[in-house]
Amino acid sequence: MILFSAAWRLFFPAAALFAGLAVPLWLVLYADRIEAMDDPLSWHMHEMLFGYLPAALAGFLLTAVPNWTGRSALRGAPLAALFVLWLVGRAGMFVSPEGVGPWLSLAFLPALGAKVASDILAANNRRNFVVVALVALLWGAQITQLFFDSDAGVTAGFAVAFVLMALIGGRVTPAFSRNWLAARGVSALPAPLGAVDRAALGLSGAVAIVWTASGASALTGALAALAAVALAVRLARWQAIRVAREPLLLAQHVAYLWLVIGAALLALSSLTDLAGISQVRHALGAGAVGSMTVIVMLRATLGHSGREIRGTLYDWALFLLLHLGAVLRVLVGWQGESEAMITAAGHMWAGAMLMFVLRSLPIALTPRRQG
Repeated sequence: MILFSAAWRLFFPAAALFAGLAVPLWLVLYADRIEAMDDPLSWHMHEMLFGYLPAALAGFLLTAVPNWTGRSALRGAPLAALFVLWLVGRAGMFVSPEGVGPWLSLAFLPALGAKVASDILAANNRRNFVVVALVALLWGAQITQLFFDSDAGVTAGFAVAFVLMALIGGRVTPAFSRNWLAARGVSALPAPLGAVDRAALGLSGAVAIVWTASGASALTGALAALAAVALAVRLARWQAIRVAREPLLLAQHVAYLWLVIGAALLALSSLTDLAGISQVRHALGAGAVGSMTVIVMLRATLGHSGREIRGTLYDWALFLLLHLGAVLRVLVGWQGESEAMITAAGHMWAGAMLMFVLRSLPIALTPRRQG
């Protein structure tokens, strides 16, 4: 079956389909229209951090790591088995969130991490050891949320996601922009990796550690403010204006901007009462994680299927809807948590995810184009 011939064919549409269906379901639970579980908010946070994100991450890593290491890509029955682990976890968390569900959901991340770690270690690909560490830390955050302290686990999960997006987004965004501009003879290219980039990543890591350890403390706020500035300066060096007419490049820059917004909101919520932690989480979750995973998934889908990596009007609409949903959900925090606004934001964001499914699934089901 063609879906099991490559991780991107399987996990990318599945991740987006899950997100596009889970958020409307959460809105029904939020409005108390049905009573399917005792703590739907914990389910919502868990499934976005430890359900959707790991699926998107699996599609990316199982596609990228063979390129990094020269090792064989996972396909066929082993890929199908890994996917079943993810699917069983999602079903378990919905049907039995207080029983066997958490145990079933814990199987996926270590299985993914083990496969990625074995390939990276076998190739002695030291540059990417950090990716294995982040997968392990994400699993640790999941264990914490499920069995020890839900709020601390969610905070740790967002902290890991923050660093992961800063790391991966910081690799692909300037690289793809540089290649596109160079192919068009533009001399003003994104700045190469340097002190600004290392400072931004170092501060992002420091924020993640302190936020996980001390919550929304004054130290967290101070570091988050510094990280927001460093990330903004880093982003400003990547020539966003010069690639703005190509939606698949502009979308990467805007996705990285959400990290700046998330760090700034974390500073505000830690040092003042001008923002709340829900706004931080939605800026990082719906904003940064949502938009960065979708643009990476779309570019990989087009590239690995032999198609031209170029955006369409459909893609403009997809990303506009995705970002509008995230923006509206963050703004809700200043509007008294309006149910109408939350519902509208959720449906916009979920609608964009389903648009991605409609864009990617036909490609995933089609053999690679030749030539």
